[in-house]
Formats: sequence, C-alpha cells, structure tokens
Amino acid sequence: MTELDASNEQPLPTPQAAEEFGFPISTPYDIQIEFMQRLFETLEKGDFGIFESPTGTGKSLSIICGALTWLTRHLNRPTEATPQKSTNDNKPDWVLSYENKLRENDDPTKAAAERYKAWELKVRREEAAIQQEKRRAARRVGAVSRKPTGHKRNASDGNNSDEDLIVDYGSDNELTDADQAQKLLAAYNSDSDEEDGKIPEEPSITKIIYASRTHSQLQQFVSEIKRTRFGKTIKCVVLGSRAQLCTNTAVRKACGSVQALNEKCTEMQQQKGTRCPQLPVQHLPMLDFKQAMQKVADIEDTVTEAQQRGVCAYYGARSCVRQAHVVALPYNMLLTQGARDALGVQLEGNVVIVDEAHNLVDTILASHSALLSQHTVALLLDLLQRYFKRFWQRLRGSNVVYIRQTIALLRALHKHLQAHAQATTDDVLVRGVNQFLHEARADHINVFKIDRYLKESKIGRKLNMFADRSTGTPGDDNKRTCMGSQTTHAHVDSASSSSVAPATAVAALETFIGCIGSPDRTGARVVVRRQQNPQNGEKYAEITYVLMDPSEAFGELRRQARAVVLAGGTMTPAADIVEQLLPKFGRLSRSDCTVRELHKLDPDNVRLFAWPHVVAPSHICAMVVEAGPTNTPLRFTFQDQQKQTSFRESGWALASLCNVVPGGVVVFFPSYSLLSRMLQEWRLCGIVERISKRKTLIAESTGNDGSSQDVLAKYVECVRKPGSLGAVLLSVVGGRLSEGINFSDDLGRAVVMIGLPFPSLASPELNERLAYYESIGKYQEQQSKSSDGSLAAAASKSHSMGPRARQLYESLCMRAVNQSIGRAIRHRGDYAAIVFFDLRYAESRISTKLPSWITGSHADQPVKRFKFGPAMAQIASFFKQDFKAL
Repeated sequence: MTELDASNEQPLPTPQAAEEFGFPISTPYDIQIEFMQRLFETLEKGDFGIFESPTGTGKSLSIICGALTWLTRHLNRPTEATPQKSTNDNKPDWVLSYENKLRENDDPTKAAAERYKAWELKVRREEAAIQQEKRRAARRVGAVSRKPTGHKRNASDGNNSDEDLIVDYGSDNELTDADQAQKLLAAYNSDSDEEDGKIPEEPSITKIIYASRTHSQLQQFVSEIKRTRFGKTIKCVVLGSRAQLCTNTAVRKACGSVQALNEKCTEMQQQKGTRCPQLPVQHLPMLDFKQAMQKVADIEDTVTEAQQRGVCAYYGARSCVRQAHVVALPYNMLLTQGARDALGVQLEGNVVIVDEAHNLVDTILASHSALLSQHTVALLLDLLQRYFKRFWQRLRGSNVVYIRQTIALLRALHKHLQAHAQATTDDVLVRGVNQFLHEARADHINVFKIDRYLKESKIGRKLNMFADRSTGTPGDDNKRTCMGSQTTHAHVDSASSSSVAPATAVAALETFIGCIGSPDRTGARVVVRRQQNPQNGEKYAEITYVLMDPSEAFGELRRQARAVVLAGGTMTPAADIVEQLLPKFGRLSRSDCTVRELHKLDPDNVRLFAWPHVVAPSHICAMVVEAGPTNTPLRFTFQDQQKQTSFRESGWALASLCNVVPGGVVVFFPSYSLLSRMLQEWRLCGIVERISKRKTLIAESTGNDGSSQDVLAKYVECVRKPGSLGAVLLSVVGGRLSEGINFSDDLGRAVVMIGLPFPSLASPELNERLAYYESIGKYQEQQSKSSDGSLAAAASKSHSMGPRARQLYESLCMRAVNQSIGRAIRHRGDYAAIVFFDLRYAESRISTKLPSWITGSHADQPVKRFKFGPAMAQIASFFKQDFKAL
C-alpha cells in the first residue's frame, strides 16, 4: 500500500519490549529500545526522521530490528473486514460469489503476480522441453555438441554490417499520425496479448531500501541481519558495481580497471556475436538464480549463487530487487533518478534508510555535479562529426537535427574552452548556467531537447561501438577496450591525457548535458577553470557544473518514499541538514504536490532524535587546553599557523600529555600541510625525540598507494606489543584514518584535536555555496514581506559571509570534527580523554555544535577549559580511576 491515509490501512501499535522487536541480545540498552520504538513510529507515520546514536550503542541492530519488525507487521497488516453475508442477507449465493470475484479482480498486485507466475511456469516448461530435445539430438549424433541457436553469432556478422550503429529515434511529438497509430496499437497488443513473448512485470512488495557509504558497511549490515530472527524469514539483496559482481573471469582478468570493466561489459551487450556467456538467452538459468536468492544474501553469496548457475551476478542481483524485503546499496546508487531507474529501484511506497548520513548533503551535491575537460570535448566533437559524416544519409530526420544541434553545442563549448585556456585574465570564472551558455554563444541551442535525445536515443552506445570499430584491428578488440581504457582511467576528464577513452567521454557528455539541461538551474553554478599539464606545460580549460542546493534531488526522494530516515553516530549539528534538504522556500517546487506530499516536504514535520552514549559520563574526559606550557595561547587560525611558537607550544603540550595517557593517542590536524610543517618543527626542536622516549610516533602520509593501511597496521602493532607504553598516531581530519576506523580501548585512550578544520575559502565552489545558502535566508525574508522576491536576485546580491553562511561554514567544520572524535569511545566499558588544543573550541558558537555525549547537560559552558598545568592534572587524575569498578 502506498498511501498512508488509505481507508483500508489499520494503524499498527508500537511494540514496547525488546522481545517484540526480535532483538537478539537478552539485555539491550534502554536507548536501543527507545531507538527501535521511535523508528517504528516514524515508518508507520511516514515521516522524515534524523536519528543520532553514537558509535558503540548498537545502532545497526536497532535499525534492523525496528525497521523489519515494522515491515513484517505492515505486510500482514489487518485491513477493514470485507462485508460478509449475514444471516438476514437476501442476496443469492451467485450474486455474492460474483461480487467477491470482482473484488479479487480489483487487486492489481494479485493479478500481476498471477500473470508473472503463469509466465514463469510456461517458460520453465518450454525451455526444459527444449533442453531435453537437445540432449536427445546430441545422443542421436554421437553426443556431438551443438552450439545453442541464438546464443552466439558468427563474429563476421557484427563486423560486416553497420546497421546496429544507426540511431533510430523519434520523440512522440515528431511522429506522424500513422506512426502514432502503430505505436498505440503495439502498446495495446503488448498489454493484452501475452503470446507476443513480452515478459510480464514482476510485482513489487513493500521494502526497506538501506543505503550506506561503503560496501564494507553494507556487508556488516547484512551480517547483522543474519544474527536476528529475520535472517531466516526475509529476502535481502545487495546491489554493487561490476567490480564486485562480475562473474566473467576472462573479462575480469583482461580489464585492469573498473572503468575498463564497465566499458567491456557494455560493449559485449551492444555488438553482435560478442554476447557475454554469463547472460544466456534462455530465461531458465536466471529464474533458477532468483529462486536460490530467496534469502538474506551478501555480495559473496550473490556471486557464489551466480557462478553455480552460470549467470551474471551484476544483473542477477537487479532482477531480485522487486521481490526483496531489503535492498542494500551504496549512496551513489540511490541519490540520482537515473541510477535508481537503471537498477530498477522504485521508491514509491517504500522506506529509505540512509546510514552514516553525516555527509549526505555533500554526497547529493557531488552526485549531481559534472566535469567536462577541453580534450574530452575535442574528442567528442571529432567522434560525432565522423559518425554524422558516415551515416547522415541513413538517419531519419529528427536524428539529423539533434546530432547537428549536439555538434553545434560541442563546437561552442570547445571554442569557449580554447579561448579561456589562452586568455591572460582570471584563471577561474564562476557563472550561472544561463550566463555561461550565453557567453559560450550556445544559448540558442535547446539543451533540454538534447538531454532528452541523448537519454532516449541511446546514441552514446552507438558512438562507443562506432569508435571501437573505427580504430584498431578486429582481433584486438578485447585487449584494446580493456587495457587502453586502463591507461586513461586515472585521467578521466583531464587534459593530462589527450587519449580519453570514447566511452568515458560519452558518459561525461551525457552527465554534463543532463546537469545543464535540468529544468530548474537556479541553485547551480558553472565553474570554468584554467589548468596546466605538469608534464608538458600545456594550458587547457575544464568546465565543472556545481550543484549548491540539494533540496530538489532530496525532495523528489522524499515525495516518492513512504518514509525517510537519516541515521548516524554524528549527525550534530542537524539544523542545517534539515534546512538544506527541506527549505521552506527555494527551488523546491510545491505547486503540484498533494496534501500528503506537502506534509512530507514540510521541515516542521521532521522528527529529530539524539541519544547519549552508553558509557557513563565518568568514562569521558573532555576539555579545552587554551594555552601551552609557557602560557602561550593555543589558537590555530590561518594567521596563527604561520607562527613557529604555536607549533612548539602544541608539541610540548602533546609530549607532556603522552606522559599521563596510557596506550594509544590519536592526534588529528586540519590538513596534511599543517601536519607536515608542525612535524618538521617538532623534529628540529627535539619534541619528536621527547615523545619517542615514551611512545612510538607514527604519521599518516598523503600517499594514495594504500600506505594508510600500512600506517594503521604499524600503529596497532606498536600499541598492542607486550610491554609497550603505546604509540602516537598523527592523522588528518577528513583523511583516510578519520572515518570508519575503530580506535577502541587502548588504540584510542586519548583523541587530540589540533586546530579547527575549516574548509578552504580559496575554493570558488565553496564560496558560491556559502553565498547561495546566505541568499536563501534573504529570499525567505523577502517572501515573508512580499510575494515579489526572487531567489536568483537574492543570490546575486549575496557574496559575503553573512550569519547563515557562517553557520553553514562552522557546521561543515564541526561535523568533520565530530566524526573524528567519535573514533575513540566504541563500547560501554570504553573510556578516553577528548582534548582540544585550540581555545576556540570553548566558544559557544563552536562548543554547541559538539555531540551531546561530549557536552552533557552544561549548555552554558559545555566543555571545560584549562590552562596547561591544571589540564594535565585533570587528565592524570582521570586515568587513575578504576574504570572496571565504575
């Protein structure tokens, strides 16, 4: 059922005890029971909830038991009783029977299920008979194997014909009356006649759509489901990339990168004679795979089942979505409509739960942004011109028009980028979308229609095939596609390599046109940036489409889904998350909304929940150290970062801290640059030597070669080595060791924050985002006073750091801080000191944005501040406690 206010939907009572939720632990925390109850109520009411529960409080199990308890009860929800025949009912039996049959026929889900089941039985019967006949024929000819018809074609068939390269597209507005009539007749026949071979749509059940950042988090979530009673009764499928799910061993070995694997998979579906053997023509293997997947399956389970049946796990997992109770997938597969459509993930009537949602806003903005380089545009222009020159006489009229318009757009973009690369003015230009198109002299081109054409005509696939056949020899197809793309994968959309893979270039164009072709582009900017190739000094330009307002993308998700829940251990501060996702005014259109949808989009209806940590307050020692050993203030603003005295003060303070803290100490810096400069100063003045006498000092580097894992392994080894006094790990906020790493127990007895990790204001994208956020406040003021306010006008007038922009800027900083300090306290018996080496942490504008388990109930002065001497005494006293007795 998709409407919460449906007349036949009876309300479900909220369970009260842990046993009713099927919680697998006999003595759950009180906050876990309350979490499950509030989650159950949020899903039942169809609300939008933000849930903050610190790491170590059993958040994953609470999500699973709360959500799946609601789902199982919802699927068995009692409905209003169907009127039964009473003793004084004068209707004859045949009339009642006819009425009951009409009521059954009114259930479209049941009718769809019966059609699909009938089709499946028919397919199984027919294909089983075909296979049996093939075996008989093989025995008759001496068991000589025969190639299955339709499964493979002669390779020459695809190479000698180019009919499959021709685009055959015509929008409904451009079809003749005869074409329209044939299209309607075909649609009628496909719906009414199952003999045409069309596969009936499998019915979909209400489901929980669970999204998280990484595949490891999804794997952990699935393993937690298996621990509960729901592991034996529900169906769960995990959606992933081809890199995780491809079962074609030969292709995986030949392709050295994810991009190459994607391109090869797409190519094998497009060209004749090269169909992947893991995608058999027969339906039976995939049906058997779906039957085997009627369980809770993680990535490994899915791949194993697919390999046993000789099918593709990547597409097989998609085929299981409609009948799954739980669909687990990464963020990027959920947040865009195109990705959801490709996966077959429907939001209507379903529940969306986003875990580790502290960076959801940034992820939405990144998912709806695009980059196009000068060399990519040049490659696309050349490719499309060659394609058009070869096939223009064989294309129908509408295709000729659209391809010419696309070529004209590419020419305009290329000329504009060339001019900017050769100019001596500003390196970076920031423009609105319409202003950019005007300056590029492309504002006369209808990008909306080009966007539609690229999506519906699938011309990108034709261009990929055309590019593949236009270069190299036929025998080198597999090697060229896989290895050639690998060499350019590291330089996707970058002019550092002029040999961008055609498939990559086409995908970049489709993404970029899809962005600038959006009907509402007020909350977006186009950044034109001049770059220089470090290898040959060549200057080039690139265009970046930057989305600044996530409300449209999230609003569409909220409108479709029954309920949306954002969960995380560090959702504080949550106010700006709500305001960015569901602003009262702005681009989010509400003119075509139903009453129910208006309720969903109302920010006043958001449910905010935050629970304290399961550890006792006595297990946490949080303080601000406002000065170093020589009473020099510890303050690391941009100007203070140039002072060597601040570097030395923090170093000597850290060395003293290591004398009173047992086990491991994790130190977070705002940037790799500051870490490097401070470490260099510490070496020169003997601080490193002083620390090393007590603990091993290990620093994270900027390398991208997996060195962070080596650093972490070395740190763990040093801390846990028998007789060791511990180690000090120098890391960076937002780096590879600041999220998703467990520094429990002796691995994190103290977390030290040096400075505040404010994002760099040198970024034009950040400046525009802050200005836009400030403009929304001005727009709201105008709307409250007059109906003539314009969001675009307000945005154009706001280029300074106003109060709203300052709030967002600080929230971006503190959300990263909260994520980092949450690495330490991981379970009920854990304990740690949280030490801030920057007196700004004691300011209310900063301290109020710290999580509640740090601040406690002292709202006026949530974090205590000390001079150096008293601070060391407090920390030493803290670690002398008997925490087991506490």
